[in-house]
Amino acid sequence: MNILQRMKLLFSNDFDAAYQRFLIGEDEVRVPLQGNISTATAMKYTAVFACLRVLAETAASVPIQLYRKKEDGGRESRNDLGVFDILHNRPNEEMSPFNFKEQMMMSLNTGGNSVSEKLVDRRGSLVGLYPYPCQKVTVDRDPETLRLIYKIGSSSRNVAKTLTRDTALHIPGLSLDGVIGVSPLTYASAAIQLGQSYEQFGVNLYKNGAFPSGAFTFEGEMSDTAFIRFKEEMKKNYQGMKRTGTPMILESGGKFQPFVMTPMDAQLIENKKFQLQDIARIYRVPLHLIQHLDNATFSNIEHQSLEFVMYTMLPWFKRIEENMNMQLLTPAERMAGFYVEFKIDALLRGDAKSRAESYAIGRQWGWLSVNDIRRLENMPPIPNGDRYLEPTNMVEAGKTAEATVQAKAIFEEIKALFAEKGAA
Repeated sequence: MNILQRMKLLFSNDFDAAYQRFLIGEDEVRVPLQGNISTATAMKYTAVFACLRVLAETAASVPIQLYRKKEDGGRESRNDLGVFDILHNRPNEEMSPFNFKEQMMMSLNTGGNSVSEKLVDRRGSLVGLYPYPCQKVTVDRDPETLRLIYKIGSSSRNVAKTLTRDTALHIPGLSLDGVIGVSPLTYASAAIQLGQSYEQFGVNLYKNGAFPSGAFTFEGEMSDTAFIRFKEEMKKNYQGMKRTGTPMILESGGKFQPFVMTPMDAQLIENKKFQLQDIARIYRVPLHLIQHLDNATFSNIEHQSLEFVMYTMLPWFKRIEENMNMQLLTPAERMAGFYVEFKIDALLRGDAKSRAESYAIGRQWGWLSVNDIRRLENMPPIPNGDRYLEPTNMVEAGKTAEATVQAKAIFEEIKALFAEKGAA
C-alpha cells in the first residue's frame, strides 16, 4: 500500500472496514461492520463473553425471597406460596434456581427479552417456570386481540407453540416502547464486530506468520546449496515449541537481527484495549471484573464494585422483581401484601472489619440487637439476645430545658425536706 492509498484510507467514509482490509487482507475480512450478529458469534468475542458471564452469574448468585408487608410497616419472610418454592428451590425439573436466573440474564443481555412458560397443574396453580432461549422466541401481537403473544420456534415460519400473556412470564430489557426489549447486540453490533476484527487479525498474524521475529544477514551472497541447507537446518533444529531456547550456530559471519514492535503493532494493542472498554461500557461492567486492571487500585476497585451493585445490578433486580410480582402473583396475593425481592445483602457485605464496625454502631445506637447481628452473620440466636440498647445521654428533642427545670425542682424539694428535719 503506497502513500496515496494510505491517505485515501484515512479519509474514506468506511474507515473501519478499510482498516480491516489493510490489516487482514481483502480475503480475510469475514465479519462485515454492519447489520446484526448472532448471539453465538458475539460470544466468541472474549469481552462480550466476559461481560455476559459477570452479569449472569452475579444475578444468579443472589436468592429471591418472598415477603409479606405487616400492618405496623414492617415485613416478614414467608414461604407458604408456591412461587417461593419455584423461585427459591426448583423452577422446573431440569434447572436449579441458579441456572434459571443465569439463563434469564443471558436472554435479557443478548436478545433483550426473557420469556418463560408458566407450568401449571390440573387446578391451574403455578408449579414451575421453563425459560426459552431468546433466539427461539418472537414477540408479536395477536391481530385480533392486540395482546402480546410469544411464538416459540427456530424461526418465525417454524413455530412450535404460541404462548399468551397469561401463560408466559415476559421480562423485557431496555425498551423503546416499554413493552418489548431491544437487543444490545443489535445496537452494539459495530463495536463487537470491530473488536472481533482485531482478534481475527491476531489469529491470522500467528497463523500465517505475517510478521517474522527477525532477519538473518550474511556477508556476500549465499549459494543455492548453502541457502537450501540453511533453511533445512533452521526447520529441523530451531523451529517449534520444543526447540525454543536452543542455541543457534551461524556460519560465514551470519548475524540475527530481532525485530522490535512497530508503531502499527502498538496502535493495534491500544485499539484492542479501547474496544474492550467500549464493550464494558455497553454492558455497564467495571473493567476490573473482566480482568482489565491497567488503572485499577485497591481503593477504586472497592468503590467500583459498590457502584456495580448500585448502578448495574440494582436496576436489573428491580426490573425482574416488578415483572415477577405483576405476572406471577395473583391480585389477591398482592393485595394481601405479598411480594418477591432479591436479597442483595450478600453483594453489599464488606470485609470482617468493616462489618464489625457497622454492627458496633448499630448496637450502640439501638437499632441492632445481638440476635439481629447473629442472623446477618448466619449464626443461631441466643437467649435474651433480642434486647435493644438505648444511650443514657439521649433525650427526646425539645425536652432538655423541661428536664432541667424538673430536676431543679426535685432538688429544691429534697433540700427543703432535709432542712425541716434538721430544724426539728
